[in-house]
Amino acid sequence: MKIRITVILICICLLLLFITILDSFNHSKTDTPKQADVIIMLGGGDGRLEKSAELYHKGYADYVMMSPEIESIRSQSTEYAIELGIPQSAIIEEKNARSTYTNATETLKLMEEYEFKSALIVSSDYHLKRTKLIYDRLDDGKFDLSYISALSDDGKTWHERPNAKRIWFTELYKLWGYRLGLYNFIDEPDKYDP
Repeated sequence: MKIRITVILICICLLLLFITILDSFNHSKTDTPKQADVIIMLGGGDGRLEKSAELYHKGYADYVMMSPEIESIRSQSTEYAIELGIPQSAIIEEKNARSTYTNATETLKLMEEYEFKSALIVSSDYHLKRTKLIYDRLDDGKFDLSYISALSDDGKTWHERPNAKRIWFTELYKLWGYRLGLYNFIDEPDKYDP
């Protein structure tokens, strides 16, 4: 009897491990863009600002919020956003975020301040699942949020990149850390340069 229970528990654990690993490869489910009050670009490069500018020019929102806006990093700078055709008057700079968790806390505060009701949140394809997890958890249904993936600067998906294994592993442990509420223990700035 004890052997049977042990075998069943081992099978259940192996099944859960298999499902977890299988699920870890599905990062890039993107929503269809729709009209919103603001486009929120999460810092980190990977074509995020370019995708935000594309959405802005297609008329999906009148404002682009950069989180964080860092002038010394071109892909997160107001100067580059202006080069991409976003007018200064349409740019909202958030300067305090240092992780996905603080991106969410800071931008949701700004949405309240500006009395926005909806947002398109733009992040890299590999980062979208964790972004959605934390925004949905902190937002708790107050805002209408959609999640839009940006491909890398060269148009590749995360699994086509030379550092795909590192991206996969890092997102796996960060996602589970977020699911367990361990933001302060696992969060460092999100950066996956090849």
